Amino acid sequence: MDIEALKLTARFSMSPNHLGYCGLDSAESKFRKCIIEGKNEGIEEEVKHFIVLNPYLETISKIIKKNKFDYEVAESYWLGNEELNKVKLKDYDLLLESFSKQGVPEWLIEELKNKRPKKFIPTHLFQVLHVGVGRASGSVPFNIQTINNCIVRWGRVLGKNKIKKTKEKTLMIELNSLEEKRGKYKLKITEERVEIDESLNPGVTVGDMVAVHWGRVAKKLTQDEAEKLEYWTKEVLKNTRG
Repeated sequence: MDIEALKLTARFSMSPNHLGYCGLDSAESKFRKCIIEGKNEGIEEEVKHFIVLNPYLETISKIIKKNKFDYEVAESYWLGNEELNKVKLKDYDLLLESFSKQGVPEWLIEELKNKRPKKFIPTHLFQVLHVGVGRASGSVPFNIQTINNCIVRWGRVLGKNKIKKTKEKTLMIELNSLEEKRGKYKLKITEERVEIDESLNPGVTVGDMVAVHWGRVAKKLTQDEAEKLEYWTKEVLKNTRG
């Protein structure tokens, strides 16, 4: 298993797991060790219990013919990359098959069979918008607030601040967020204060580009990563109705 792929998945999976939305209670500590210490013990087993993440990794793996835990697979799902150009509309059925094996409710799978996308782009954003945040697990309502919490948003750090009486810090970030207008999702810029765990993301400062997931900084982005995320976000939005 590619440790950098595991770290990427761990970074974006920690926040929803911490909130109790995805995976087992045992996952967070293992993800933390993976990110900080580069340890992979137990990560594969933990990912199996993420009701939508695991099916997407399996689906992308089959399409691009790489190991489920290769970096290209993880990056395809979380940020997007050129491997997604290999995906065909017929591959949507592979995802539904993986959903069924994972234990996604049959009523939702039947609904998705009758709701075929205009274009299949198996990213996290596709999951949030097409399938619907929280619909597979029933963990949260599907609305614009949970959509923006769940999608991978990105933006530049404007300022830093420590939360009083705690060791946690926050960042003011100029975030790319979504709004729904006339039946379409569109990008808009919002300024929001989000939490950052500096043991997971040391050295983040004003001017850096970061990715945010469920109200926390997931990782500092390189220019290449930010460009991939922006490009594939726009590609999914072009093919998704509100």
